[in-house]
Amino acid sequence: MSSSSQNQSQSISESVKQVFSKTFPERCLTSEDSYHLQACVNACEMALEAQSLPQKGIVRSVDVAEILAQLKLDDDTMIAALVSDANLDPVYPLELIRERFGKTVANLVEGIRKLNQFREFQIAENDQIQHERLRQMLLAMTSDIRIMVLKLGYRVARLRNLKYEDELIQREVAYETQLIFAPLANRLGIAQLKWELEDLSFRFLNPIEYKSIAKGLQSKRAERETYIEKMLADLDTLLATENIHAKITGRPKHIYSIWKKMTKKNVPIEELYDLRAVRIYVDSIRLCYEVLGLIHSKWNYIKQEFDDYIATPKDNGYQSIHTVIIGPEGHTVEIQIRTFDMHHNAEYGVAAHWRYKEGENGVDKNLERSIANVRQMLENADNPDIFQEISTELQSQHIYVMTPNNEIITLQQGSTPLDFAYNIHTELGHRCRGAKINGRIRPLNTPLETGDKVEVLTINQGQPSRNWLNPNLGYLKSNSARQKVRTWFNKQNRYENIQAGESLFHKEIKRLHAENLKIDDIVERFHHTEQESFFEDLGKGRINERQLAHAIQAVLHPKKKTVHVHQPAVIATDENAHAYVIGSTNIHTSLAPCCDPAVGDSIVGYVTRGRGVTVHKSDCNNILNLNDEERRRLIDVTWDRQIAENRCYEAELHVLAFDRKGLLRDVMATLSEMNINLIESETQTDKEERTVTMKLTLEVETALSLGHLLDKIEMIQNIESVSIKTLP
Repeated sequence: MSSSSQNQSQSISESVKQVFSKTFPERCLTSEDSYHLQACVNACEMALEAQSLPQKGIVRSVDVAEILAQLKLDDDTMIAALVSDANLDPVYPLELIRERFGKTVANLVEGIRKLNQFREFQIAENDQIQHERLRQMLLAMTSDIRIMVLKLGYRVARLRNLKYEDELIQREVAYETQLIFAPLANRLGIAQLKWELEDLSFRFLNPIEYKSIAKGLQSKRAERETYIEKMLADLDTLLATENIHAKITGRPKHIYSIWKKMTKKNVPIEELYDLRAVRIYVDSIRLCYEVLGLIHSKWNYIKQEFDDYIATPKDNGYQSIHTVIIGPEGHTVEIQIRTFDMHHNAEYGVAAHWRYKEGENGVDKNLERSIANVRQMLENADNPDIFQEISTELQSQHIYVMTPNNEIITLQQGSTPLDFAYNIHTELGHRCRGAKINGRIRPLNTPLETGDKVEVLTINQGQPSRNWLNPNLGYLKSNSARQKVRTWFNKQNRYENIQAGESLFHKEIKRLHAENLKIDDIVERFHHTEQESFFEDLGKGRINERQLAHAIQAVLHPKKKTVHVHQPAVIATDENAHAYVIGSTNIHTSLAPCCDPAVGDSIVGYVTRGRGVTVHKSDCNNILNLNDEERRRLIDVTWDRQIAENRCYEAELHVLAFDRKGLLRDVMATLSEMNINLIESETQTDKEERTVTMKLTLEVETALSLGHLLDKIEMIQNIESVSIKTLP
């Protein structure tokens, strides 16, 4: 031992040493790794400091760290556990924690602080959907799986101290634990925390049954654990004599699971045979039966408790052999025998344990897939550093937001307050004119995040805006919400829809400087024979502004009738017309038979499974009617190979706005976001009118939708009007 290490160890107080030994039981205070050692010691000192500060939280981080030490987690997680005490929140901001312990610890502390903000949940006793949404919301809020592990540690510590609180609080916390946190521990495969969460919550919710079962267990839990350890050793010796390679695990049943089994079978504790349980994993089905034969030859078994789910799997695909033997000292032991593949399917596949115990209401498949990946890696890990080697981020296909009454609503990723309003009720969506997100008024096209609390601001008599149907403006993500808006417009007076559609058409013509364009050319592109029916569909939202802008742009800049194919000298005809994916000209394309696109038509590509890209006309009904999920597979294509290789042209953008500080900066930021190069700018300000006009010369890629560009610019605050024209 070096003298510096000795001096360092001597300078640490006895109380810090005590916390350190409980939190980092496998670490030595005289370690030469001074940097990490000092970080661990500092965390212990901060946790002790929290105990001397004015009380803010009920649970102390020292207790949480001691609970989590049994899981053999990495140092960063344990440090985060120590420094996440609620008493430290006002004293140590995240910036200071990041400076002292690094980015990872700071992120974990930020995550646990965020989860701790949710202190009151509206948990209806029989509302299974809300229970599952709440579990999924908490998981989806967890950017790193370790944050949820920390949260579960805090909940165990809270339950251990619950006996000192009022009876009403005891029942509320215990009920919330049983419905939400114990199932989360089960889902993540953290058995050590799961059984304690279940037992402690059961103790406060059903004290009479708890005491009765505890009294009925003739041996204490520690004694039963010792018995299981001896049983595992006996089994290991038995299989080793036959050279059978196997993994053997076991644990005694805890009080809550015993009560559930007694309730399900309607039998007293004396008639339960699986108070002690063992699992044996082998490589093949043949070995399953060999192991079964060896066990039955050594110990007697209870015939009525024997089940062969390998020969006859359960409905959900679960496979295993279950038998109950009479082991040493006359105690019954349940033994399950399965292959490693069967275990994998039971834990992570369609037979997953939590699925048939908790149900599958509203399962988020992406979220559960990422949880299963984490469980697999943790189960097979031999060291805590596995957290550093895997992606611990939980991916969700949904977001989970709350009403002002804390009811949880499930929405698509990218949904807005307007989607939220229509999800609750159609009329609420129609009357929506604003929204508060977490108490602050925000635009209706603001993307929501999991955990947001949303309040819809309405007027008494309202109707939807046609702007809500413009995909470029981002008001609605949900296809069902858009359909509700379209339905409203469909019910309006035909003459009103024609007027509205005509107004939209002329607005777009003006924005694109297409005054010389023949209306009939556009009408024909949308397969209408008269202008009125075309304007009516535009007014009803059956044709949206983005589709209209594409059509106008295509008529203004028709594609060449001849194109380069694989051999540049060949001129394309109807028989050998070829389209190219913009930016990736080597991807295979084929023409769709439904709309039979020809050279010169405005086209779009649809990525198919195993057949490359299918090329459709942009106004093909099959394309116009795609749902949100299918629209993600659309891709830009062109008839011209040079265009596909990103040929650009110049265009002149004209902007009229009310002057304000930062206006030009916001316009430039939008152009940069859309990857548009600014060649020249000319700005004039009218100080009396407080207006500004801009003429910006841009380098625009051929594939860019000009309508999308104009919509993005119009969304900037204080913009009054905007238009664009291409330069010769």
